[in-house]
Amino acid sequence: MTHALAHVPIDAAEFDAHKDLSTIITQFLCRNKDKGFSAAEIAQATGISEADVNSSMMKLSFSDLASSISGKRKNFRVEDVIINGVIYYRCMSE
Repeated sequence: MTHALAHVPIDAAEFDAHKDLSTIITQFLCRNKDKGFSAAEIAQATGISEADVNSSMMKLSFSDLASSISGKRKNFRVEDVIINGVIYYRCMSE
């Protein structure tokens, strides 16, 4: 039995665009440090799908964890809090 590819390869430009989603999201959050935003609000403000925002925030949290374990410091970190079942994100300066 042969298996067909479930997904087709993407080109480098599409790869880079998705890789930069975390940068777009963190820049948005850090420009608006005085507020916390849900994934839906971030999606609406940035034009990124809510699913991509959620995925990027998950990757960012793992990256932050790895950075803290290795002792690498960033100029900012993204905090999250759950209120009434909704996750809100906020940029905090280090």
